Amino acid sequence: MAVENDAPVLYEVDDHGVAILTLHRPERRNMWTADMEDAFYAALDRATDDDRVRVIVVTGHGTSFCPGLDPAVLDNVRAGSAYTTNRRPQTYATSVPKFIIGAINGACAGIGLVQALCFDYRFATAKAKFTTAFSKRGLPAEDASAWLLTRLVGPAHAMDLMISGRVFTGDEAFELGVVQRISEPESVLDDAVAYARSVAASVSPVSISMIKSQVWRDSEQTMEQARVRAQYLLTLAKAQPDFQEGVRALVEQRPPQFNPYRPLNI
Repeated sequence: MAVENDAPVLYEVDDHGVAILTLHRPERRNMWTADMEDAFYAALDRATDDDRVRVIVVTGHGTSFCPGLDPAVLDNVRAGSAYTTNRRPQTYATSVPKFIIGAINGACAGIGLVQALCFDYRFATAKAKFTTAFSKRGLPAEDASAWLLTRLVGPAHAMDLMISGRVFTGDEAFELGVVQRISEPESVLDDAVAYARSVAASVSPVSISMIKSQVWRDSEQTMEQARVRAQYLLTLAKAQPDFQEGVRALVEQRPPQFNPYRPLNI
């Protein structure tokens, strides 16, 4: 597995089809900057186009995930500087057609939390510290984070986490539904990768892309619109090689051997 050690986001792919993206600014505990943002989205694009990759895991270097925007950047913004131009939406990860799993290994705040909320599934350590932080900086809930948190924990809990800006641990994040699995600090990445490998070994890339799109987009539609779209996707899926392979594997009583993901207009 090749790793570019001087990059703000490290990219590696194991032999099981799992890409590990590591937020990597060790001197600043992986605080977010425009360069890291560009590198992270470039890494997501790279993983999307990489035929070796079936599932993506995102973590932070060391004992921190991402404690938010670097204060030096924030101070420049306060003084009137533009953070960056021509940005992609911070919800970009939700549109990536491959399953994204977060391995939250430490501090996760502000824009770091926004990114984590846009992953499809989250592991965390019990003592990882989370906070929205926006209200303590005179800001609204940024980048659809209010929508995302409300969807995960309900409006009252989302209101508390957003307005108070209080710190909550991985244990509480699990109880509320912000994260889905709790791991020991030394094993959170290994646990996330093990889960990712189990998905990569047995699940159709076409199905992942369709189901991910349904989960993220159907909540913005009526039930009837979701039903009609599911019928369209079913027709599209039946014309793909993954359907043929999935049925053959069932009939022949063997594990399926799916081809790499190919883009679909869904």
